[in-house]
Amino acid sequence: MPSPLRVTIRTVRVVAGTVALLTAIACESRPSASNLDSASTSGGRGGADSVATTVSSSGWDSGAGPFVVLPTVDGGLMSGSLLRPDATELTVGDTAGVGAASADGRIELFSRSGKVGMARLSVEGAPRVDDGCTAWPVARLAADAGVTVAPWTAAFVMGRISAILLDSIEGLAPRDSARLATDLTRLASGLADDTSSTFRGLPFVVLRAWRTRGLDTAFVVATLARRVNQEDDPKEERLVMVVDAIGDNTKLWTVAWHERASGHEEELVVAEPLLAFRNVGVPDVRLLFGRDDGVALGAAVLSRGKRGWRVLWESAVAGCN
Repeated sequence: MPSPLRVTIRTVRVVAGTVALLTAIACESRPSASNLDSASTSGGRGGADSVATTVSSSGWDSGAGPFVVLPTVDGGLMSGSLLRPDATELTVGDTAGVGAASADGRIELFSRSGKVGMARLSVEGAPRVDDGCTAWPVARLAADAGVTVAPWTAAFVMGRISAILLDSIEGLAPRDSARLATDLTRLASGLADDTSSTFRGLPFVVLRAWRTRGLDTAFVVATLARRVNQEDDPKEERLVMVVDAIGDNTKLWTVAWHERASGHEEELVVAEPLLAFRNVGVPDVRLLFGRDDGVALGAAVLSRGKRGWRVLWESAVAGCN
């Protein structure tokens, strides 16, 4: 059984509006930083299990390129935010050296289902924000004439990564989808850190789930919820899980990492799985997560090597104090 992990992506609280990366409406919000409850690991960042990789002091593997571009909830398809792996919360808006790092400016656009296109990147300074707030530089995308840009979840410098396809369980046959949802809720209910008296014993519902295709050692990424439907004070718990789904016997499946948060539904912002990928020439599987509430934005990468899953990198967070 793999060691559990902890990802210390910042928690962002939203004061008004329902938020989910790329799918919800961004509303006025005020973030606060804390670590969510999640499993922990004794391995930490540790040494890489793969070859031909250079890991920076931040944990970022330089083989993936000098930056990652994420769409933002209000940026549409032709702009996003450029996250520099070694930026601190004081330097998130810096653009020094970004132009040289992007070489000819070509980037590849990816969704959970794989590569969806290519664009040329230009970088602008961070947008103006209120005092006490920070923002990442703006990434502008330009496509060739006549080319329509498809929805994307992450972008990397050309030729640096290859996507691992994640299939939504919504595309499965109804019987298979229902069976997988049952397995996921069973695993969620069995987690040892279920200490909230408010939600303990309530059933989980699978909101979204994706499973890998074409891997010998498959995994599932899922978001689940359980709710207390009190009309005057409704509460919800969100749980994000990475499940090692090895073999057909689902009783042997294990939760390799998870993150949970609870509160009022409109206040919850949890890690959103954006992309499964490998660096070109490197066997390790990576999972990119993002968190965006329209005001604050951060990301993290989990890596699965020979010794199981571990936290590889987490970004600074641009937002407000």
